[in-house]
Amino acid sequence: MRILRTVGIVSSVAALLLSAGVAFAQEPAAGTAPSTDMPAGAPRPAGSMPAARPEMRKDMQDLRKEAQARVQDARDNAKALMESKREEVKGLIENKRVEVKKLMESKREEAKVRVEEKKMKVEKRLSDIKDKAKQEAAQRLAKQLEELNTTWTDRFIETLDRHVDVLQKMQDRAAIMVSEGKDVAATTAAIASAKTAIETARTGVIAQAAKSYVLDTTTITTTSATTTTKGQSELMKNLKSSFQTVHKALFKDLFALRDGPMTDARKAVQAAFQTLSKTSQSDGQTATSSAATVTQ
Repeated sequence: MRILRTVGIVSSVAALLLSAGVAFAQEPAAGTAPSTDMPAGAPRPAGSMPAARPEMRKDMQDLRKEAQARVQDARDNAKALMESKREEVKGLIENKRVEVKKLMESKREEAKVRVEEKKMKVEKRLSDIKDKAKQEAAQRLAKQLEELNTTWTDRFIETLDRHVDVLQKMQDRAAIMVSEGKDVAATTAAIASAKTAIETARTGVIAQAAKSYVLDTTTITTTSATTTTKGQSELMKNLKSSFQTVHKALFKDLFALRDGPMTDARKAVQAAFQTLSKTSQSDGQTATSSAATVTQ
């Protein structure tokens, strides 16, 4: 009985020691990191960091750099495409200007041929003026009337060319805003309207360039011979009246063009600029400053 009791005590002590050994075997040694084999969802000890986090951070940095590189490539490609398009448009604009210039010169030459006979009659009539000073003054005035139309129509074309340059700057600005995700539909429509107005004005200027303004010799008559004082007086009076008639007709046509199609083109360009400015201001930006001045 005593033996059994002793055996029981020994067994109990052995079991106790064995369980203690297992417990000590599971306890991490001092100074060593705790095991990472933890059940899913179990809370991590305070201050611990998973071994995979630095690698994840590096991967995220690599992805960020790759995304930034792609964005920069896209911007570079868009910029190159925009530059290519801008050069193409510049070429088209320059070709249009050369074409218009040649067309105007052609129309003027045709007009000269048509009025050549009238001009010869005018020169002959002016030669009847006996006072050389008055004769030279009349000849200069006749030449000025012929040149005024050329001067004004050339100026109109230069003005329209400036309008085209301003519109192109607006279009470049609008293209940049589109690349930034801005809505420029209203600006695009306004620019298109301005281009149409410019083409209408340009057609009117070309038609005006084809006109000629020459004295009508049939209205320069005298009741007496031009060799007489009375005849000279009547000649000068009728010449003055004829000059006034031609001058009035010339400026009536020029003012109609200036106050009509030319003004419409200028207002259309101004409207396009104002639309672009509103769009830019709504995005907290400033429109192209060089487009602010729209001249007649």
